[in-house]
Amino acid sequence: MVKMNTPLRRLDGISYWVIEDPDGIHDFINTEVRKEWELDVRSLPGDPAGGDWLPTLPQRNWTLETIRTDEVGLNERIMNFVDAKTSYDFADHLAKRRQQLRHAIENYGIVIWPVIIRKEDMQILDGYCRYTTLKEMNIPRTYTYMGSL
Repeated sequence: MVKMNTPLRRLDGISYWVIEDPDGIHDFINTEVRKEWELDVRSLPGDPAGGDWLPTLPQRNWTLETIRTDEVGLNERIMNFVDAKTSYDFADHLAKRRQQLRHAIENYGIVIWPVIIRKEDMQILDGYCRYTTLKEMNIPRTYTYMGSL
């Protein structure tokens, strides 16, 4: 388990747990978050996110940044993903989760983590629900963990 300091910050009315130290972000992504991504790749073999970018994680330099929400790109293959065998529809699942997250933010002030972004194409690697919820709420900026090669 990675030990780190995770202060609470607010940006445009949203509360975030953040890791400020680049080495701490690197460790967090390459241990804790990576486990989830590897499980996703194994459990959904047809997942369009695939695992092609997983080997690049250790080489990336990670920083905490604030960006405009309109700077971020969504992977259309992920957004349109449907698994015919399980009837899993990413967009439908995301819509339900987004509604729940928005309710929790607006009614309980839930604290969220930054969205994880690949800098070379500004595409989300993790945080589709957080990001789309913020966009739906017209939140202009978000904290991100930005990974560059």
